[in-house]
Amino acid sequence: MTDKFYIQKVIEGHAESFRFLIDRYKDKAFSVAYSVLRNKTIAEDAVQESFIKAFNKISTFRGDAAFSTWLMRIVVNESIKELRRRKMEIEGQKNIANIDELNINNSVKLLKEEEQKTFIEKTLKKMPQQEALTLQLFYIDEMNLKEIVDVMQIKLGHIKVLLFRGRKRFYGLLKTELKHELTDII
Repeated sequence: MTDKFYIQKVIEGHAESFRFLIDRYKDKAFSVAYSVLRNKTIAEDAVQESFIKAFNKISTFRGDAAFSTWLMRIVVNESIKELRRRKMEIEGQKNIANIDELNINNSVKLLKEEEQKTFIEKTLKKMPQQEALTLQLFYIDEMNLKEIVDVMQIKLGHIKVLLFRGRKRFYGLLKTELKHELTDII
């Protein structure tokens, strides 16, 4: 039986037929992912995501190229996306160390609770909507990351990026806001 036979079966609703395609291409997919990512565990994750994406998008496969070519394109794209995401996480962790959060936390603690709320609200209003919402849900509403993923319908990696960017932007905006307030008082 050919790939086209199993593809057609999957399109017709026989999801178990996709198992043949997985068994046939899993080693090749892993090799491709590993060559991009150079990490066994991350490559396995990328391959899993690739097969999920291929299954969900199989009805869009036109047959212009071989199924293996189409699938490997997905594997490469998922691997590159994973690589970028990992690089952003590493850079984010390095940059977080540069943010002097203790100073801003101490400054905020000195303000009365009512003033804190005012400054936080002002600062959140100046931020991009998704970053502000992510900070709101995480810090104010005290939701965990999974809950935020469910609420915002965004992937976990993107939520982490929004939290990182949001913290950094919030810190900068709040620092500016507090300087203006201090200047007005003096």
